[in-house]
Amino acid sequence: MNLLEVGVKIKQMRKKNKMSQDDLASQINLTKSHISKIENGKATPSLVTLSKIAEIFDVPMAWFVIQDQFDGISIVSKKERNETVETNELGYQYELLANKSYMSNINPSIVTVHNGAENLAPYTHDNDEFIYVISGSIVLKYDHKFYNLEEGDSAYFSGKKEHIFINNSVENSKVLTIYVED
Repeated sequence: MNLLEVGVKIKQMRKKNKMSQDDLASQINLTKSHISKIENGKATPSLVTLSKIAEIFDVPMAWFVIQDQFDGISIVSKKERNETVETNELGYQYELLANKSYMSNINPSIVTVHNGAENLAPYTHDNDEFIYVISGSIVLKYDHKFYNLEEGDSAYFSGKKEHIFINNSVENSKVLTIYVED
């Protein structure tokens, strides 16, 4: 995913919708400065931020990362998906699994939940979410309750309630996460 291309698409949609950077920032709880950095390819939007922006502009989240024409199939080899989106605000690292997820209403990714991440704040979004713990273990804090999930465990929940993944392993944990858009 090319950060500048993502930022250009966000700016394009913002201008098309006659919004200022302040308008967009206030709707997704970011600063105007951070929006400017995203639009200029100097900051990476988290998947949560990208999801909120997509919702505001009524486009699929994958629209921001689409680069090629769709020919009916999407194959992304491991070596082709080496770019990740890191977000220190959540202590996560995202690896997008399907750059062509515009062909459906799902957005799959592998989330690496870093060990030792601090000051984690729960977040919300409008998508349902399916998760499957690939390795390690996490605590899913969901709607003020705590759920221990180990390798092989899964959960399906509404993103409209506050939630966060907290690493419960000595090493980083990996979670298959699938956002299901309405």
